[in-house]
Amino acid sequence: MQAERESKGNIGLTGPLNRPVVIRAGDVALGDSAKHRAPGRRGKNFGFFDKDRGIGFRTSMTVTSAARYTPRHKHVFDQVRYIVNGQAKFGRTIFNTGDCLYFPEGVAYGPEDCSMCPERIGITIQFPGPTGIPYPHPSDAVRARSELANLGNFEDGIFVWPDGRKQDGHEAVTEYLMGKKLEYPSPRYPELIAMHSDSYFWEALPEASGIFVKHLGFFNEVGPNIKMLKIEPGAATQPGVAPCQQVRYLLAGSITFGNETYDPISCMYFPADVPYGSTFSSTGATLLVVQLASPNRGVPPFCLI
Repeated sequence: MQAERESKGNIGLTGPLNRPVVIRAGDVALGDSAKHRAPGRRGKNFGFFDKDRGIGFRTSMTVTSAARYTPRHKHVFDQVRYIVNGQAKFGRTIFNTGDCLYFPEGVAYGPEDCSMCPERIGITIQFPGPTGIPYPHPSDAVRARSELANLGNFEDGIFVWPDGRKQDGHEAVTEYLMGKKLEYPSPRYPELIAMHSDSYFWEALPEASGIFVKHLGFFNEVGPNIKMLKIEPGAATQPGVAPCQQVRYLLAGSITFGNETYDPISCMYFPADVPYGSTFSSTGATLLVVQLASPNRGVPPFCLI
């Protein structure tokens, strides 16, 4: 049985992920962000989950309003964010359109202030970091949040317990699911890492005419390996098979994959060790590519498109 969309909620795909999958942005509803976080963010979740294969991570396109504010916090997972349009402020630093941000596990960041522009459009990918702590299925997080709401209150990203104790909302949800106090991984980096993609040069791929890559960053022994991919009009990537997982977001233009045409901001997922076909563009296209270790810790190659 192939992977199928969840019948309830804006969750993404679960089931046997044994083939490449592409999700059109227009096929996913724009829903409110998790209520254990501050209000002001809507999103389209393209998450991919296959418990039997050890696959579990959340991908999304988000629309964030100027009213959004979240306190300084950290996670037990890694995440990559890309600003499609607008600005974001984390701590004292403002980031702009085209900036790609890597938030390593165990590294505190924020507070997040979104008041610099009326609205920000972004892409987020959240996945297990080097320590391999599993990313919870969104339906489990929804259940935990609902049950916690019977014990206390979520207020602007903070959970307030009956005794008045305050705790980061995501931390409270995660601890509830784990049934124990959360132990954060030791941070490998002092802070989030920003990549200003406009400052990178396009490099031609010699094995594929009309294909260019920006190598934004390769982190840890398991990734993420982050790149931007440009397909010139009439060009196509090579088919292949990779020892790692790949997430590709179509940022601009249109592509044809598997005889289907896709527009921004569609999301592609290629499982590890599974053959995938070429990606063609008649108009030209730009994609964000994030490569992650396979569930058996297969390391991403430096450059395989």
